Amino acid sequence: MLARYELALEATRRPRLRAAYDHAGQPYREHAAALFAAAGSPDPARHARLLVAWGEGVMFDTIAGAGNNHTPTAEEIRLSMTELLRATLPDPDRP
Repeated sequence: MLARYELALEATRRPRLRAAYDHAGQPYREHAAALFAAAGSPDPARHARLLVAWGEGVMFDTIAGAGNNHTPTAEEIRLSMTELLRATLPDPDRP
């Protein structure tokens, strides 16, 4: 993951690398958007970007951190993911 972060930073200085880096991540964003669409998201592409950014942020904070030296537990990840999905998807029990 550290190498991936270094590559992402280098891509900010090299347009051809940026294009390749973005292209490599596109299938993940498309798959996430398809899942959000199937779950009834009113804005699947935006919600997919939010989900990917959340996952990236959790990984970056765990690896390179903001000084909190905390590795989230599986339960913390599950709870955060549940909160993210509840905030983005329509409530099936609400008309």
